[in-house]
Amino acid sequence: MTEFSFTGCTARDRLEIADFQDSLWRGGRRANLAYMDWKYATNPHLDDRYVTLAREGDELVGMVGVFGACWEVAGERFMLPCLTDTVVAPRHQGSPLFRMLTDEVVARLRADGVPWLLDFGDQGAGPAMLMHGWRPIGPWAQAVVEREKPLVADRPWHELPATRGARSGLTLRPAPAVAAEAMAGLVARLPGGEGPRPVRDAAYFRWRAANPLARYFHLVAGDGPVEGYLIGHRSGVDTDDGETPTTIVDCEATSDEVFADLVEAALAWLPGAEVLMWTRDLSAVRVAALRALGAELDEPTGLFTRDMYLPGLMVRATGAEMPPALRHLDQPDGWNLSGVSGRAWR
Repeated sequence: MTEFSFTGCTARDRLEIADFQDSLWRGGRRANLAYMDWKYATNPHLDDRYVTLAREGDELVGMVGVFGACWEVAGERFMLPCLTDTVVAPRHQGSPLFRMLTDEVVARLRADGVPWLLDFGDQGAGPAMLMHGWRPIGPWAQAVVEREKPLVADRPWHELPATRGARSGLTLRPAPAVAAEAMAGLVARLPGGEGPRPVRDAAYFRWRAANPLARYFHLVAGDGPVEGYLIGHRSGVDTDDGETPTTIVDCEATSDEVFADLVEAALAWLPGAEVLMWTRDLSAVRVAALRALGAELDEPTGLFTRDMYLPGLMVRATGAEMPPALRHLDQPDGWNLSGVSGRAWR
């Protein structure tokens, strides 16, 4: 059996990682280095201490990344680490290496008293993960808008003209930069609901928008205080007419009318051939608004080979002592995933 050594990530590994991850990140060495620094070094919640590398002799043959996300549970805030950037050398794909890497991460988290590991990825290894302690939270439906031909932007996002919402009467403005404080203020004003939910404060919004391998499109509604916002995401390494979907990763509004106006404007302006939006935590009224605007609902069927392409979350307890507020994170119904998408962190 092949023997692997497992190590953390050090500064001398950076160039090798940037090249090794190019099959996933696709940015080239310079952009990949910037992305690695953004995702781990500048993350407001966790550094790169749990990034784990696998070597066969001196050769890098596998990596799993772990970055931090902040969650509010029962009025308390917790850093819950997320698995990401999982790459295994082609000759070891289908081998136990991926499981060995994640087991190594779990052991390190357990030793440091971190009780949970999350994964928003669409892992082909999903069935094997379920056999090794992971629990599914999902999958769930998403709204899909497919265009006959891709919408290719003819000007920068912030140069699009402001418009007035047909339902709310509010001005909708494409923002030239992330309105972090205004958006965080709106989130704080709105009811939070029950269950674990991502903390969307100004630091988080600023960090996410700085992703060097992504394009973000910020749209705000309101003639005074912000009454709603929408954030679109598109890969920064694909063209507008490329295969990558455009995702609405976050949309908050003070009313259903503002929500519908924001989505309508986004569907008119966001580039790409396909626009996606999670519907898991949307009200029936807002899902109906998406349908009225031309979206189709792609819903789970119960067939893994079909549903593996839908959004979902998997969680794994590490065995560390569990704070009372975190004891039931493996229960699917309790989560509030408004404002977070797996693509939002790519």
